[in-house]
Order: sequence, then C-alpha cells, then structure tokens
Amino acid sequence: MRWGYPNLLFLLLLIPVILFLIGIAAQRRRKRFRNFAEDRFFDFYYQEFSGFHWLLKYIIYCLAVFFIVVASARPQWNREVQIVKKEGIDIVICIDVSKSMDAEDIQPSRIERAKDQISLFIDQLRGDRIALVAFAGESFVQCPLTNDYGAAKLFLSLLDTETVPSYGTDIGGALEKAITLFGEKDKHKVIMVFSDGEDLEENALDAAGEVAKKGAIIYTLGIGSPQGSTIPITDETGNVVYAKDNSGNIILTKLDISTLSQISRSGNGNFFPITPQQSEIFEIMKNINSIEKKKFDSREYSKYQEQYRYFVIIGLILLIIESLIIYRKKTEFRRII
Repeated sequence: MRWGYPNLLFLLLLIPVILFLIGIAAQRRRKRFRNFAEDRFFDFYYQEFSGFHWLLKYIIYCLAVFFIVVASARPQWNREVQIVKKEGIDIVICIDVSKSMDAEDIQPSRIERAKDQISLFIDQLRGDRIALVAFAGESFVQCPLTNDYGAAKLFLSLLDTETVPSYGTDIGGALEKAITLFGEKDKHKVIMVFSDGEDLEENALDAAGEVAKKGAIIYTLGIGSPQGSTIPITDETGNVVYAKDNSGNIILTKLDISTLSQISRSGNGNFFPITPQQSEIFEIMKNINSIEKKKFDSREYSKYQEQYRYFVIIGLILLIIESLIIYRKKTEFRRII
C-alpha cells in the first residue's frame, strides 16, 4: 500500500484530541451540577439520557473521522506496471544569426520572425527530439537533441545577431555541424534551415549533397524579401546607421530564393518562404508526420489504483448512523390524580 498524500495522516491525531475534549466536557458538566445539587442526584437528573447511546455516538463519530482522514490521504494498492515507449524523429534546426538577419523587411526583423516561427514549430512537436544550431561565419550547437521543449525554447530566446562573433554566413558549415548531432544508425534525419540564403562561403550546395547521402532531409525556410533591405546597426554614439561595404556603399541584403531552393532539392526536401500566416510550419509538420518514427526511449511506470472511495463510503455511512442514534430516553408522563 502507498499514499498519495501521506502527510494528511497526521490529522488522525485529532481523534485522541476529540476524545480528550469529550472527557473534559463530561467533567465540566458534573462540576456545574455540583453548584446547585449533590452528586447523589446527578444520575436522577440525567435519567432521561442514555449514557451508552451517548458514548456510542462519539465512538461512531470518531470512526467516521478516521475513515475520512484515511480517504483524504489517498490510499493506493493493486500495483500495475506500464511500459511507455516514446516515438519520434530527430530534428536539427539551423538558424542564421548573421548581421543580415537584423534587416527589417520582415517585421519586426528577420531574426525575430525566424525565432517566432521556430517557437511555433516546437509547440507542434509531439515526442520528437529537437536541437538548435546557430550559425554565421561559424556554427555552434546552441541546444543538443532534447525532448524538453521548454528548455529548447529558452535557448532559442537567447539567440541574436551577436551570438556568433564570427562575421559572414556559412550555411554549408551549419549543415555539416547539424549532421554530427544525429546517431549513425538513425534511419530518418531532418534538418531545417532558417536563413535569408546569402551564403558568403558558397559551399552550401556541396554540403547539402553530402548531408543528403547520410540520410538527412533538408527543409529551407527563406526569411526576407527579394527586393532587399538595409541592415540597421548601432554606432559608437548610440545612433542607428546602416551597414556599408568596404567601398562605403550601403549594403542591400536580399532573400536568395535560388540558393535556398537548390539546397532543399539537394537534401530531398522543400523550400518554403516565411509568411505572416505561418502556413509553412504546418506544411512541414505534415511532411514530418508522414515519416516513419523510431522508438528512441522507453520507460517503465508503476501505477497504483486509487482506493479512497471505499473509505469515503464507510465514513459517510458511519456519519449517517451517528446522526440516527438518539441518546435521550423515551419517558412516560403520567397524570397525577
């Protein structure tokens, strides 16, 4: 037997307290009687009361309290063993944190919209494991594979364009880092790339082909507009200016649909532009759910059946019985002639 709330069993100490108070009340009743009559008249005065029934009522009441307290502590027995198997796939999300992701052609900014989309995606997961890889000129694992979605969203919230100190955009390096997070025997691997597609290292297509050979499916999500946007930065005086190239010209960053589409094709996946309706997230989830999921974890759980209802029923029956007991004797009034 085990208890759901064992600490409530301390309430059983109320029973001896109740019995003690009953004894004190009886003594005080006799003491008050002595104020106006002798003890030898006590039994005569209380002859219409049944001492036996009076005591029986209190005993039954204490028993009812006992059963109700035991019921409140949730007694449990009849142990059942259940084996719960978790099924899912492993998903690695690569998020571009280069300076171009500060562009505001997608409100509030490219990187903030990417984080919103990823957060929504995490909310749709059921049993899958997820990892985060942040990349700019270099890549690093922000969050390893986990099914703790709260922790993953916490790590996601910490990302910004200052996370990776190395300037540039190396999508190929992010793909190579992502593939290392999967197990060698994993049958299905999914990589999602959130980026504006400006691959300054120009090795993304080769990396995507190599990753695809290892069994990974690559989905790319384009963030930005083909028309392009300037990149706001804060100068040393705290003023907002726009990023310039080495020639002093203001940089215009554009969504590279062609590169992202080629990467997804090389990875046997699809390209999706980010939209305000966020429909692309649900389309990707539909594709992922169609993939055969593996069993990556199983746990044994012991479950005990709740038995408190029996104690509640007994306690209520005792309270009903206690209320039906009459401690006053029936008396006959005879007419005195």
